[in-house]
Amino acid sequence: MSNELIQKLAQQYWDYSLKSSPTRALLQGKVEYYDQIESLNEESLSKDHEQIKNFQNKVNTIDRAILSPKNQIMHEMLSYVLETADGSFLDKSYEYDAGVAGFQDLLLGLNQLVMIPSEEAGDMMLKRLEKYETAFSEIASIQKKGLLKNRVATKRNLNRTIEQLESYMNIPVNQDTLLAVNFSSEISEQFKNNWKEKAVSIIKKRVRPSVQDYLSQLKNEHLPQGREDDKSGVIWIEGGEESYLRNLKKFTGRAEATVEQVHQVGLDEIERLHEEFFAIGKDVFQGVSSPKDVIKKMQTEESMRYESKEQMIALAEDAIRRAYKPLDKWFTVFPKSACKVLPVPAESEQHAPPAYYFPPSVDGSREGTYFLNTYDAKSKSIFEAESVAFHEAIPGHHLDRTIAVELKDVAEFQKHSASTAFVEGWGLYSEQLANEMGLYSSEVQQLGRLGNDAWRACRLVLDTGMHGKRWSRGQAIEFFTENSPIEEINSNIEVDRYIAWPGQACSYKMGQLRIQELRAHAKSELGENFDIRLFHDEVLCDGGITIPILEKKIEAFITTYKN
Repeated sequence: MSNELIQKLAQQYWDYSLKSSPTRALLQGKVEYYDQIESLNEESLSKDHEQIKNFQNKVNTIDRAILSPKNQIMHEMLSYVLETADGSFLDKSYEYDAGVAGFQDLLLGLNQLVMIPSEEAGDMMLKRLEKYETAFSEIASIQKKGLLKNRVATKRNLNRTIEQLESYMNIPVNQDTLLAVNFSSEISEQFKNNWKEKAVSIIKKRVRPSVQDYLSQLKNEHLPQGREDDKSGVIWIEGGEESYLRNLKKFTGRAEATVEQVHQVGLDEIERLHEEFFAIGKDVFQGVSSPKDVIKKMQTEESMRYESKEQMIALAEDAIRRAYKPLDKWFTVFPKSACKVLPVPAESEQHAPPAYYFPPSVDGSREGTYFLNTYDAKSKSIFEAESVAFHEAIPGHHLDRTIAVELKDVAEFQKHSASTAFVEGWGLYSEQLANEMGLYSSEVQQLGRLGNDAWRACRLVLDTGMHGKRWSRGQAIEFFTENSPIEEINSNIEVDRYIAWPGQACSYKMGQLRIQELRAHAKSELGENFDIRLFHDEVLCDGGITIPILEKKIEAFITTYKN
């Protein structure tokens, strides 16, 4: 009975999550939600929080110990997802979100991921466009209330949002990014032309005026009160210290995490990586006598930069092609969806992170996509070409996220929900795994691997520094550029990202370290019975699980294969 109950609750939660977040449903190809958009007024948010609490109460009544192994994982994942949602309502960061966490993503790049399978779905999508007017009015209202309580983003992140919205408003309306949907081949050209004409009219009359009102509010009311660079962290907002600790525990996957502990892990990892930098760097660069000399050369040598956007895309595609070849020596389960590479949309590239991955749709209409930021290509570091591709695509997120989506024996919510420590830990682990797989083509690319690892170690120091120790933005950037080969343009974007998204940056390195520790533990316990392919399959076979769930799974894995 308990097994049936947790399965029923999991399905009820998934149905609720689609209803409360129609944009998620849109990206899942759930046509019945194509005419909806999120409600972001206080009444709706309050009802959503109440619903999350109700789900938590029901899940807590189920005795996990009497569930089947698969349902135990489902129970823990549902508990995690609900706890995360509850934490978000307690944080209320939507009152001051900006920069990488801003609401402008509803306008930029989203619709190019949407497939319209029928004329009916197209008509419903027009109704969704009409609701953008209300959505941005509600966003403006809820953020104005946040401002009255002195809950406001940094000036830097407000300016990033303002610049993106201004760029959006400057796009000719007949080229609006909201028009960039994908139509099924079965839909006639006449319908597509009529759809675009109607959509342009809606955007002119309803969407853009509402966006302009929100933009004006940000510029005239929020920006003058925005936090200065010396108050970069969420600790400067009322309740921020408690909020940050909650997020630090969530994003690292470690209930015992503290600011001091995570900060020290970062410092220790940087020290270790500096030794490796010098070991390789002295053979790449002439006249270097220290790790910091190597880092400086990586930051300043002209040969370390890309030549063009086209070269960036070509090198990424080549790395992915090569990464597929040895996979069967390291895994027995593979993604069915192909992985393609696209540049980050021009409207958001100036403020977007260097790269990110978007998983395929369940129905196969959208492939897994590695988005590479080609903005100002000649300023970007060519030594990152391979490590970033291995992280975002193969054997990184195109494996963990796509295998999750394609799983047949787990609840729907579990396919699309994920612990950040697990997912980003796997991404960073994959950069090191690619080295074991023999995928790096040169010592320069090996330096890029180490550089990315140092980058993630720096994140532990910077994130805890700004949000837990009152570091200024300037302190963070100075530490970043001294201890990793990050270029100037990315150091500014990245630090503002960490400011906007407290705790998230700590997930990569902390997750990677735990996966490495669990692998070493399993290998030590199993000896000759250890099979790296089966270990990797075990890590990935239940989706984006939490670190505590992974720890239990690996102990069970050891028990299964031990003599």
